[in-house]
Amino acid sequence: MTATTGYLRPQTIDELLWALSAVGAGAKILAGGTDLMLAVRAGRAFETLINVSRIEALQEIALVDGQLSIGAGVTVARLLRSAEVRQAAPLLWQAADRFASPLVRSRATVGGNLCNASPAADLALALLASDAEVTLASRGGPRTLSVEEFILGPGKTALSPGEALLGVRVPARGRERFCRFEKSGSRPALEISVAAVAVALDFDGDAVVEPRLAYGAVAPTPLRGRGAEAAIAGRALSPSVIDDAVRAAVAEIRPIDDVRASALYRRRLVAALVRRCLLDAASARTRFRDVAG
Repeated sequence: MTATTGYLRPQTIDELLWALSAVGAGAKILAGGTDLMLAVRAGRAFETLINVSRIEALQEIALVDGQLSIGAGVTVARLLRSAEVRQAAPLLWQAADRFASPLVRSRATVGGNLCNASPAADLALALLASDAEVTLASRGGPRTLSVEEFILGPGKTALSPGEALLGVRVPARGRERFCRFEKSGSRPALEISVAAVAVALDFDGDAVVEPRLAYGAVAPTPLRGRGAEAAIAGRALSPSVIDDAVRAAVAEIRPIDDVRASALYRRRLVAALVRRCLLDAASARTRFRDVAG
């Protein structure tokens, strides 16, 4: 294949699924195009591009029955403007706030960030640590996967031929949940993460409840930090407990050497970011306890 020969612009999800079924494996969905159009200009070709920008159902944000539903076509800029996202999914909002530049945020979409399946994808990392699920659909019907199940490797997802990502569902969290997204890149703006960390946790008294940690750009996929979670679950965030979590984090990541950083530097960076997040969580808990009396 040397050229992209087809272009479709469905108006509804039904039309999208019919188009995907008709074209088959040669179809490629175009949403914001911030990554895809660079690939096309670089010479990569697809049999048919399917532009989903006119499908209104993919642009919706709604809070229903304790779940925040976000359409795959919602842009990063729209996430930042949404009061529902900021209140019910603060970790996702923080990741959106660190995402690229205003120009890129105005085009890049939630679905595109997930389907691009980059190990450094900011939104995917925040959604992983938020226990989010993706909603997929084909003419055969819908199905739901966790973010961890959906992203299989660099550029690889669990999407089957004829299937589309319609959106994500995020369990709504109260304001008392501590959330922190931290990333570090090679420049102060428009950076691709050298390493990133997402942390979300609650407290029962001083003990950590339901911790979620995830790491970006240090494994083939955004990586859930189960070892670090186990190190702090049910325990107060004392210096020794934080040390345990940092050691667990460094042990469970799988960084590589590449043009942006060495594996050793990434390990040290993850250690620093995890420590910073947990120290901030401990400090926030102390302040809350003092205010509550």
